[in-house]
Amino acid sequence: MQNKYVADVGDFGKFQLFRYLFNHKESPLDGKELSQIWFMHKGEGETSSDGKYIDYFERMVGTDEYLEHSLLDVIMRDKREVTELETLKLLPHAKFFYDEVPKALEDRYLWLNKALTFAMHSPIVAVAPDNGMALKCKRDMHCFEFLTLENHYSQKVYPHKYIFADEVNYFYRLPHLEICIVYQHLSRCFSHNAQIVSLLRDLRHEYSHVVAIKHKPYSPRVFFFLCKSEVIEESIAYRLQIFAHEYSEFWEVFL
Repeated sequence: MQNKYVADVGDFGKFQLFRYLFNHKESPLDGKELSQIWFMHKGEGETSSDGKYIDYFERMVGTDEYLEHSLLDVIMRDKREVTELETLKLLPHAKFFYDEVPKALEDRYLWLNKALTFAMHSPIVAVAPDNGMALKCKRDMHCFEFLTLENHYSQKVYPHKYIFADEVNYFYRLPHLEICIVYQHLSRCFSHNAQIVSLLRDLRHEYSHVVAIKHKPYSPRVFFFLCKSEVIEESIAYRLQIFAHEYSEFWEVFL
């Protein structure tokens, strides 16, 4: 996560979804504590134009007025800083982990341990690296290899922009966890929906109870909900379907 992403269309989507789930009296997540793990970094040496999509407000009018006004205010005040998202109180029961992701592998393990300790008692944990899970595309087979810290850290030019498979597993195994929400930016490997179906299949093989929702505007991305039980999965799937039906122009659920 970098400050340049704050208040872009991806941020709007994330908080629109989370506010519906965590601030809605009929949601199974209403009032539960969320630990948001930002994968903070400065982005040295990167020249992408990511974070430029801040002209989306006219399309989103009426979807969440408080969120619209809050993020527009951040842009107008030129305060595109991650800490502003906490100051805005968009998620009253959330806490945010801001430690910068280190570059060296041995320091990455120390960072991971600190993040796990931070999230130790939260029932919901959301991890938000820039690009999502570290994957190797197998284009001909329409599938991915999930990369691990131990064996594949050096394969990624910017490893701080990813969460690795063993890290996801560590968060999922936290003793009080009910749901681990994993952000994934979709690539050009093959069609976006086929990517979601492939990842959903493989994640279910590892975690059993998984549901996904895609945010469609501009550069599509997906949120995977890794649930600890079938009951939790069913309740989340139900709420996500209602949400996606109401905002079908922007969201699509994969069950």
